[in-house]
Amino acid sequence: MKKIVSAVLVCILLVGSIFTLASCSKSVSGTYEAEVLGSKITYEFGMFGKVTCTTDPLIGDTTVTEGKYKIYEAGDNEYKIAFTWEGEEEEGDSVSFKTGTEGDVDYIKIAGVQYNKVKK
Repeated sequence: MKKIVSAVLVCILLVGSIFTLASCSKSVSGTYEAEVLGSKITYEFGMFGKVTCTTDPLIGDTTVTEGKYKIYEAGDNEYKIAFTWEGEEEEGDSVSFKTGTEGDVDYIKIAGVQYNKVKK
């Protein structure tokens, strides 16, 4: 009986440690959109670093691309984000990344372009 209780406690400690370490990295979740040069661009950030980018131009077909993202610390309170899109083997160049709130609207900025959070 003591071995079972000890094993359960060890498992609980391991799971707690994993969640603690996982929470150290910066992440983003939710859906954000912006108008860029006449196109509506939407980023949908999911769990475990997954991202879907939808581009809806005024003329032409809508494109949907899935991939992964990673956020890096780039100095004092500065971050960069890099995407690896489907079909690509290597991570793309990292660009500036920022989160914030204006009034009651949450936003992210990727390479200086502000994407506002879509409320569902």
